[in-house]
Amino acid sequence: MKNLTTKSLLIIVLVLSFLLFQECNNKECAFGDPTDLITNAEADALEENYKNKYQNLPEIIASNNGVMPQDVRDIWFDLETLQNYLNFVKEESDNLEYENPGIRVYFGAKKTDGKLKNTVFFTPTNRETTRQGDDENNNSYKIKSLNYGNAGMPPKEFEGGN
Repeated sequence: MKNLTTKSLLIIVLVLSFLLFQECNNKECAFGDPTDLITNAEADALEENYKNKYQNLPEIIASNNGVMPQDVRDIWFDLETLQNYLNFVKEESDNLEYENPGIRVYFGAKKTDGKLKNTVFFTPTNRETTRQGDDENNNSYKIKSLNYGNAGMPPKEFEGGN
């Protein structure tokens, strides 16, 4: 169930990102400066925290009497913040003459109340053709990543039929 939820969230974020990216291609887009940008070093630290957190998961569960620790299971993003970030990535990619810009979503973990809690962050990508003629989507390290989202803790249960 957890994998299904994670995959569903990832698919939704990717589809939303694609739709927002396409919206700006069809008309002139005015956007504000993106907020909550993070450096590559900060993005790497979030990813390493996430990998380290789950590397020790069996020991954590064992020390918690066999109970999985409670963690964030959903992350909410403000639509305007996402739109501003996608427009920022498109403009920066155009300035750097990157081909086929995109967004990669990473799982990360950041310290909240002294404990590592899940998060996701966005990293821009661009497509490059290798010497073998293969296309690869590489991270665009000259453009900052985005770590902006609200996560409820404890996870909010779906209530009602809305």
